[in-house]
Amino acid sequence: MTREKSSQRRMSAGDRRRQLLDAALTVFSRKGFKAATTKEIAAAAGVTEAVIFQHFPSKDELYSAVLELNLGVGERAMDIAEITRCMENGDDAGLFQTYILRILHGYRTNAAFQRVVLFAALEGHERGLNRLRQQFSPLFAQFREYVERRMEDGRLAGMDPLTVWIILCGIAHQYGLTTRIMNVGISDVPDETIAERFAQILLDGLRKRPLPAASPARQKAKKQGRGRING
Repeated sequence: MTREKSSQRRMSAGDRRRQLLDAALTVFSRKGFKAATTKEIAAAAGVTEAVIFQHFPSKDELYSAVLELNLGVGERAMDIAEITRCMENGDDAGLFQTYILRILHGYRTNAAFQRVVLFAALEGHERGLNRLRQQFSPLFAQFREYVERRMEDGRLAGMDPLTVWIILCGIAHQYGLTTRIMNVGISDVPDETIAERFAQILLDGLRKRPLPAASPARQKAKKQGRGRING
C-alpha cells in the first residue's frame, strides 16, 4: 500500500474536503478559475484527481465551495454587531472605521482569497461575481439607508450613497492591494490607525462643505462630450 493511499484512507471525509478546498484556494488564487485545472489542485493536495470528484462533481462546484467557505469566514459577528451599534448611535467615524478594518482584515489574514476575487472580476466569472453581489448587497442596502438618513439630518453633505460606499471601500481595497498583493513596502502602521486616518479623510469631505455644482460651461462641455462618445 502506497503512502498516498494510506493517507487517503486515514483522513476523514470532512478533513479531506477541507484539504481540497485549501489546495483549491491556493491554485485559484495563482491562476484564476479558467486556467486552473483539477489535476493541478489534486497535485497541490497530494491526492489523485479522482479524489476531487469524490467530493465535488465539477471544478465549478469546487470553486463555489471555495467561495462559500471563505465568504463565511469573512462574516465576523463582532463586525456586524459593531456596525449595528455605530448606526444606532450615529457614530459616522466608528462606522466607517469598522468597514475599513473589515476589508483590511481580509487582506491581512487571507490575501489568497482576495486574489481569487480579483481573478473573478478580471475573468468575468458570472457565478463567482453573482455570489459576491449576494454577499455584499445587504451590507450596502443597510449602509445606503444610514447615509441617506444622515444626509437628511444635515450631518453629512449630500452625495450619492453608492459614491460614498465606493470611496470608502475603494481606499481600503487599494491599501490592501498595494501592501498585501503587490507587496509594496509601506511602514507597518497598525490597521486601526490606517482605518482611523482613511475614515477621517472621507468624513472631512462629507462634513466640511457640500459638493460644488458644475458651472453652466462645464455642464455644456460634459453634454457635448457625451454626445461624441455616443455618436
